[in-house]
Amino acid sequence: MTNTTSNYGTFPFGKKVLTVSQTDRTPKPVFVLGVYSSAVFAQFKQYNTDSVIRNIPIDNEPEIYWSGGQETVKKIIADIKLPKLTGKLLPETRVSNGLLGRMLDKYYLHPLKLQRDQVWICNLIPHLVTNKNNRKSIKRYNDLSSKLNLVKASIPTKKQRWDFITKKRLREIIEEIFQSRAEVIISLGQQPLKWFFKEFDNDLGNLLSVQDYGLATEVKIESVNFKLIPLFHPRQLLKEKNIDTRVGLLHYDWIKNKAKKIKLV
Repeated sequence: MTNTTSNYGTFPFGKKVLTVSQTDRTPKPVFVLGVYSSAVFAQFKQYNTDSVIRNIPIDNEPEIYWSGGQETVKKIIADIKLPKLTGKLLPETRVSNGLLGRMLDKYYLHPLKLQRDQVWICNLIPHLVTNKNNRKSIKRYNDLSSKLNLVKASIPTKKQRWDFITKKRLREIIEEIFQSRAEVIISLGQQPLKWFFKEFDNDLGNLLSVQDYGLATEVKIESVNFKLIPLFHPRQLLKEKNIDTRVGLLHYDWIKNKAKKIKLV
């Protein structure tokens, strides 16, 4: 579900940066808390030159932790009208679109015998913030925007992300947790532990640093006990060059040996 009432900036080519949240609001047994939303990515080939800008974010992801789909990307591109003799947009590779969603399914939910329709997903920051690679492509685009009569892009950066973790936002997350009716919460990465769960128990801020990676613990939110499963974020797995590293080894060991032993209800 995309919120059309609030916007947090402008994508290259003019679409607004909006919040993206869970579409299916029916009760779920499991709640997943991530960090921030992703986007739909394309490449821009400038007219009559060899210039190509890769991995440009052009729109909000169609659903939270979107798993991709080139037909969806093509439809979004078709909705963007470029000035004549500007260039053309093409879908970015499958790796660039929906990878985190596919990783969530394969390496997090499926080992727990969960499907998407059994989980309620939420992010600490419910909209896109840009990382270093995003900012490089946006800068190249903005450098051309005046010359080509294109809308200038302005999207919050990753450095600004904590400006959005307000008391109001934390309250919204609590309300989503209770609305979901979930009894189990999966946290992705250190940030949900540090910026959300630590509010309820100071010891929950460093769960990813202990040997018992991925084992269920408990958190009490407003007098209600929840089972909490703290895991690395999919982006952390992507940063590992191979599985022979701390993050990779811990998570793949969790998939192989621990996930199947966790009772969700």
